[in-house]
Amino acid sequence: MKLIKGLSTLSAAILLTACGGDDNNDSKAAVYAANSKLVAGESSVSYTGQVARQVLISELKKLIGSDELQNVANKAEALEKLNAIYEKGTTDTTGNLVSTDVYSGGLTATAVGISLKTENAALVQATYADISGDKNLLGKTAGVDNALTYAEFIGWNVAEVAVPGKDAATGERSKPYALIQQWFDEIADLAVDGDADTRYVTADGRDLQQLVQKFLLGAVTYSQAAEDYLNKNKGLRKQNSEADKEGKPYTSLEHQWDEGFGYFGAARDYNRYTDAENKAQQDHDSNGDGDIDLTSEYSFGHSVNAVKRDVGATVVTDFSRGAMDAFIEGRRIINANVGTNPEAGEGYHAEISEQAEIALNNWEKAVAATVVHYINDSVADLNNYGGTDFNVDDLAKHWSEMKGFALGLQFRPFALITEAQLVEIHDLMGEAPEFADQAEVDAYIVKLGEARDIMQDAYGFDAENVANW
Repeated sequence: MKLIKGLSTLSAAILLTACGGDDNNDSKAAVYAANSKLVAGESSVSYTGQVARQVLISELKKLIGSDELQNVANKAEALEKLNAIYEKGTTDTTGNLVSTDVYSGGLTATAVGISLKTENAALVQATYADISGDKNLLGKTAGVDNALTYAEFIGWNVAEVAVPGKDAATGERSKPYALIQQWFDEIADLAVDGDADTRYVTADGRDLQQLVQKFLLGAVTYSQAAEDYLNKNKGLRKQNSEADKEGKPYTSLEHQWDEGFGYFGAARDYNRYTDAENKAQQDHDSNGDGDIDLTSEYSFGHSVNAVKRDVGATVVTDFSRGAMDAFIEGRRIINANVGTNPEAGEGYHAEISEQAEIALNNWEKAVAATVVHYINDSVADLNNYGGTDFNVDDLAKHWSEMKGFALGLQFRPFALITEAQLVEIHDLMGEAPEFADQAEVDAYIVKLGEARDIMQDAYGFDAENVANW
């Protein structure tokens, strides 16, 4: 479980527009881009903070899966390493990733843990300092930075705890943070159990690495985009007539939209590549300079899962292109209206709200389809119970990806799935797979099938896709 570390400054130019090279090639713009109307000659597209958090989520997954946590002196050291990424990140704090190496294996102190498939390419952003300062995951976790979408946190029974830097009486707002810390505590216990071969899979069949990563993709990236930046009553009401901050080449509304797009995670020319290409490779040297720019030429998280579900669909879906086209069109509309502030429900505010809804609907459906995919994988694992092909680690991985993605679906106002449906789905899934004996396995397979049926009904998925994802 060794880490591969490395990274590389923003590439100067991002291609403007072009016809798509996607599976559904048409005349729409293939590239997410906009020239500034405030500062001549500059792009108005900027979302480095979102890229930083995407990389932090990736780094946290790598740390949990590395040998590093097996070499700590004690549990406190393991927790310190985990929270160096989650709580400190690039914030101006002692022990952050800008100044401190959380690895001891001779790796460069502040390098970013992203590996590339482009042959002989280097990362433009070589260190965390090259991406964005003052960023962490804690500050943008659902219920910490924003109120939870529903009054109750759905899907896991966890006691609320005080959040660092917040009032201890934050109520439900602290539960997602509490869950992350609960899982960190379990990971730290496994790290110091005296068994050098111990990994992050619990005795009851939960893969803590997968739970942490998949939950953060929902509780940070999806939550921030859906609850804030692309929310027609919040982010899409920002001013569009002057610089967001003095000297910046973008308005507040432009920046809000960019930040929502940054959390979807697609490379800016995502539409130029087929779904199969985007699935196989997250990095593409689009401008041919020999390097990969994380802010434009790399696809993260949810954008990659969207193409996976499109590739895996028997009856054609296009969640990836549907979301990307809406992001590009919404950005075009905003740029065309710089100088005029949005009026709620009128004019171009109604237009960009429609594009945001299209983007989020496709994004939500891609997450839901991914939940279905891992329900199917979990059922396939359980069907091997009692035989030589049954593998608890495989079940733990697939179940945890299912549960982690499903937890994220609660973080969108105006969602396609209802609160009641989410509650029922999580009641059926439980907080660990059930496999004590054959009778329990059989009953649990039925429960997962019922959860899958609810997902199919909520999203109108084709039955053939639901069976084969």
